Amino acid sequence: MKNNYIKYGVLSIVASGVIGLGIGTAIPIASTAIEQTKTASISDEVKDIPTDTSNTNATVTMDEASKNTVEIINKVQPSVACITSIVQGTDFFNQVYQSEGAGSGVVFYKDSNNAYIVTNNHVISGASTVSISLNSCDLVSAKLVGKDANADLAVISVSLKDLANAGVKNVQVAEFGNSEEAQVGETVIAIGNALGEGNTATKGILSSQTRDVNIQGTKLTVLQTDAAINPGNSGGALVNDKGQVIGINTAKISMSTVEGIGYSIASDVAKPIIEELMNSKSTPTLGVYITSISEEVAQQNNLPQAGVLVQKVIEGGSASYADIQSGDLITSFNGTPVFNTDQLMAAVKKCKIGQTVNVTIVRNGATKTVSVKMLESSSNTF
Repeated sequence: MKNNYIKYGVLSIVASGVIGLGIGTAIPIASTAIEQTKTASISDEVKDIPTDTSNTNATVTMDEASKNTVEIINKVQPSVACITSIVQGTDFFNQVYQSEGAGSGVVFYKDSNNAYIVTNNHVISGASTVSISLNSCDLVSAKLVGKDANADLAVISVSLKDLANAGVKNVQVAEFGNSEEAQVGETVIAIGNALGEGNTATKGILSSQTRDVNIQGTKLTVLQTDAAINPGNSGGALVNDKGQVIGINTAKISMSTVEGIGYSIASDVAKPIIEELMNSKSTPTLGVYITSISEEVAQQNNLPQAGVLVQKVIEGGSASYADIQSGDLITSFNGTPVFNTDQLMAAVKKCKIGQTVNVTIVRNGATKTVSVKMLESSSNTF
């Protein structure tokens, strides 16, 4: 029998009506606006303004709203994990490097031995090690359960015993809501490991219930919000005013002409994928850490054309069993020319586990074609 791993929400867990949570960066802006208003005043005359102090409803409402906001954050935050990933590889000039990344995840299930966390695939992809922290505890090593690069979702697990040794005696599982029932304009709160500094919370509204966006070559159905989603928030929770997770934060638009646009994978989209990953139905992956090489960069480095540079071959991945090496430039995949990572990921998405494809690469100025059998992710390979 298929297990139901997602904890579904019930109605009216936390009262609605969340209004106002001050953000530090807004304070100097507000102060400046007040000063400008004063400076522009034509008259210094002070006028008496009638004040009715008999009605205190507004004050009471704000107080209750603040309490509700705190309740929501306190309810969900213990279920949001801070994720640290370590990536090792070689760059374009064959120099060895090690980098540390930060992300977030949401605890959605636990059994007698492990806690299970959903995050974005891009948070853990290519990592040699992944560790998590709950409730500011020491870092605990995580294992990969399954990942779907096409949906940008992954499930990792951590030992309850390891968490207990780190100080977390009781792991709290998040409650998932139905994103389809979310209304544009309702209050949402984003919780995650912003900038790798530990969990923070930002608040906004649901700007759009359904957006189809292209992220790294993958078309995702997402929720749009103006709640701040910063680096490190990826994989974190977007929650409604009942404290239910309705989205997995995944991306933001970073442009000087755009403000307040963040995206979260809708919970109704994520749930069936999580269930599949828990039942070991991973999608095929090439098993490489990659970056795009533009025509300009190709010309500067005497490469014949643009393509996708292999920065690292992941042990146990599809490419590790084929003649693909760090420093190779992929120019074609399964008969389809690829000029950037988006196109390569889209081509991989069309493959099936066990399928053999031809991959054209450029190595040391020579072009060759290698055969790659597409494998699913192994249990110990991020």
